[in-house]
Amino acid sequence: VGRLCTPTEALERAVLCVEGGCIRTVGPQEARPIPPGAPVLDFPDLCAVPGFVDLQVNGGFGCDFTQDPGSIPTVARRLPAFGVTAFLPTIVSSPPEVVREAVEVVRGLPPEPTGARVLGLHLEGPFLNPQQAGAHNPAHLRLPSLEALAELGPLEPVRLVTLAPELPGADDVIRDLRQRGIVVAAGHTAATYEEALHA
Repeated sequence: VGRLCTPTEALERAVLCVEGGCIRTVGPQEARPIPPGAPVLDFPDLCAVPGFVDLQVNGGFGCDFTQDPGSIPTVARRLPAFGVTAFLPTIVSSPPEVVREAVEVVRGLPPEPTGARVLGLHLEGPFLNPQQAGAHNPAHLRLPSLEALAELGPLEPVRLVTLAPELPGADDVIRDLRQRGIVVAAGHTAATYEEALHA
């Protein structure tokens, strides 16, 4: 390729050797001779980069995960064409049954992806500040509580939850999510610096 970017460097005139569908070697053309008999594809004007990991994908290609969680595999198949190799399907503030359906869809995915790898789910809400709702339907926003969290059902495939840390009850929900190994992000929030630091 013309240029190849790794996590630590950019290489000009690089070689990327693929064997059996896996990248075997990467490096400068001078240091990585092409194996004899290997088919060569030359892309002098392109830049090769590692696959992108997208932590918030609400849908795409005419699909909306919150409206139709069953469309997650459809979007996963198409994302690699845009460089995305792994992602978190994102469910925005919605009734608990939508979250439960999305959980079942992700649990039912085959272990070997047929496109971008689904890393789990991102729940953006429902514990958001109504004053900062943005595109979220205010009717689906809730105050954070362990009871409201339990209504969402089992959360095993959830990897990220976005919430407003200044809301009453947020501390308990944050603690519970962290104990489960779920990353908590502040969003759609009016938190002060001190409130965010506390959270």
